Amino acid sequence: MTIPAGYSKSEWNKYVRKGRALVKRQSGIQFELGDTVIDMLHSHRRGHGEVAEVIELYANQIGINPNTLRSYYYVATQWPEEKRRPDVSFSVHAALASTRSRYVKIRKDPLDPFTGEQHWTYNEALRAGDNTKPQTPTNREERWERAETLLGSDEDAAVAVGEMLKHRPEMRQRLVADPHARHMLRQAQYEHWRQVDEEAAAEAELTAEEEEIQEEEVPSKVSYQDAPLEILQLLGSFTSFFVSLQRLIPQVHAQDYTADTKEAVLDNITKARSFLDWCESAIKTGKTDMDKALARLLKDEEGE
Repeated sequence: MTIPAGYSKSEWNKYVRKGRALVKRQSGIQFELGDTVIDMLHSHRRGHGEVAEVIELYANQIGINPNTLRSYYYVATQWPEEKRRPDVSFSVHAALASTRSRYVKIRKDPLDPFTGEQHWTYNEALRAGDNTKPQTPTNREERWERAETLLGSDEDAAVAVGEMLKHRPEMRQRLVADPHARHMLRQAQYEHWRQVDEEAAAEAELTAEEEEIQEEEVPSKVSYQDAPLEILQLLGSFTSFFVSLQRLIPQVHAQDYTADTKEAVLDNITKARSFLDWCESAIKTGKTDMDKALARLLKDEEGE
């Protein structure tokens, strides 16, 4: 028997014996009250409405809640006296009352995960029942089901996760160490900003009247029929670059990269900035010659 800290074995056993005797006495009274209602109704056949009336009237006159007496009656009808276990509490019988194979199940004591002992508890009776869940979850699956039930709305779940991340640093470390969790967070982040961009674009749309005014003030877009070939090629390169980055960046998971991998990407970002500066200078000034710094970058790239 499991004994909590601060109690001697003899002291704790004394309390347990006393408690079991009280539970047994209480269970006997509960079954006896249920059996009494059965006798009352058996000797005077009545319809369903009259049964409820008899139970309510009798409960009020003996000073008990009618719903409580009704539950005693139901459990007693589901457990004939010869099928009951005197050493098992009424609450366990009640939890199993609607279970199809209750007469077989109650014969074998289940393992109590809290104490490691073989005996019936209300929690184990709920677990053994049909379509019932234990009051106290004892494994990960049951804890998850309970949490999912309590946090039914996305808003409540998001607040709960946020609070746990705030106050539980070990949980944060476990999440960032899990590749699947990081991938899900990156996907969520991508979807969030995509939605933000779409909403911003929708808000920025002009009415038809505003568009007409705007068209008078804003120069017309590039005519692809009149634009030089090199300009079309340049714009196409930019478009391809933008689309590629939009597709690739949400898939980045820098936590998993080595220092050499990161350095290689950052080096190419520096080169890309230099090329863009060269392009900007060429468009603004018309000078297309390459400066020395960019020339050195190209030589390094080509391995010369």
